[in-house]
Amino acid sequence: MTVTLKVTVTLRAGNVDNSGIWRETEQAMGLEELLLVAADGRTRALLLAELQEAGYNVVALPSLEVALVALATGRVDPALVVLDSQGDPRADRRGIGQLLNLLEEDVPLVLVVGAYDARTLAPLRPRVAVWLSRPLRVGDIVAAIRRILGDPKRRG
Repeated sequence: MTVTLKVTVTLRAGNVDNSGIWRETEQAMGLEELLLVAADGRTRALLLAELQEAGYNVVALPSLEVALVALATGRVDPALVVLDSQGDPRADRRGIGQLLNLLEEDVPLVLVVGAYDARTLAPLRPRVAVWLSRPLRVGDIVAAIRRILGDPKRRG
């Protein structure tokens, strides 16, 4: 006996909770959206709130693994990616290298690294648009993004 299963998975732009389940939002990913990847839930929530307050449309994901799948399957098409490597076991040289290879040439990566990761990730530094080392303020990340994409509140 042969059993055939048809599985349909629909991912929509939105925020992901810590279990990796997509929560639908009404806003689809577009040209001026950011992809935020941070394993730490508090960090992700704080950055998401600050970036939205600054006027950016943001899709926040809980891990580089989830982000790689979303990018590889075309579920997200960001104008810029922010990756906080802290606490993400996949955010090593190989994983971040895969991320950079998946991104279009004109999609900048803002990489936030911890003190312990800086030496290991240093070979990737020439390939990232902005390298930020901890400790830092959330405002430093927002300012780096603003320097690259401009202020969305002034455009809209």
